[in-house]
Amino acid sequence: MQNQRKITGVASISSMRITAIVPAAGRGRRLGSSVPKQFIEIDGKPILIHGLQTLDGVEEVGEIIISAQASEINTIRKLVRDFHIKKVLDVVEGGEERIQSVRNAFNRIGSTDYVLIHDSVRPFITKGIIKDVLMSGISYGAAISAIPVTDTVKFADNNGIIVKNINRSGLWLAQTPQVFTYNILAEAYKMYDTRRVDVTDESGLVELLGVKVRTVAGSIFNIKITREEDLVLAQLIAGMP
Repeated sequence: MQNQRKITGVASISSMRITAIVPAAGRGRRLGSSVPKQFIEIDGKPILIHGLQTLDGVEEVGEIIISAQASEINTIRKLVRDFHIKKVLDVVEGGEERIQSVRNAFNRIGSTDYVLIHDSVRPFITKGIIKDVLMSGISYGAAISAIPVTDTVKFADNNGIIVKNINRSGLWLAQTPQVFTYNILAEAYKMYDTRRVDVTDESGLVELLGVKVRTVAGSIFNIKITREEDLVLAQLIAGMP
C-alpha cells in the first residue's frame, strides 16, 4: 500500500468525523513515582486533564476515547466529570503495551473518518498544533507532530564508546498528536495481528504498510513526562506567562 501524494477532492475539515484516542494506561516506572504519572498534578490539575481539556476545546474533534488500567477507569471517569470534559465517549481497559492500549480504544470506535492519537502525558499540546496535524492528516492520510533534531547525534556501542557521528539532517523527534485515516489504521492493525512487529508508536506501524507519513512542526514545549526532571521542566512551562 502506498500513500505518496496529497489526497485530492477531500471535503472540508468541518465535515469530517474525527475521534481522538488518549492512551492513559502507563504505569510510569521510569518516573519512580507511587502515583501513575498521568495523575500527578501540574498547576493544580492532573497531567491527563491538561491534554483532555485542550482536545475537548477543539471543535473539529467529535469524541474522545481514553484507555486506562482497569483499576483506574473509575478514577478517570470521575476526573472527566469533575473537570467537565464533555466529549469523552468512553474509558476502556488498556493493555500492557501502548499499541495494545490504543488498539483497545480503536476497537471502541463506532464510525469515524480520522483517528487522532495523543499521549496522556503530553500536557502542553495546543489547539494550533492539533489543527495543523489534523489538516495534514486529512490532506495526506497520515501525519504526526514532530520537531527536528538540533543536537549533535553520536552512536555508541554497548560499552558507551562512541562509534560514529550521525548526520542529524533529516532527523526528527516524533511527538503526538498523530492523525491517520480510520482505514489506514485498521489495515495497520490487521498487519500487526499477523506480524507482531516491534514498534513504539502508531506512525511506526503505519509506515510498515508503505504509507508515507507527513511530519508537521510541533513544539519544544510539547514535552512527554517520562522522568523526574521532566516534571521540573513541566512546572516551569506551566508557570510561563
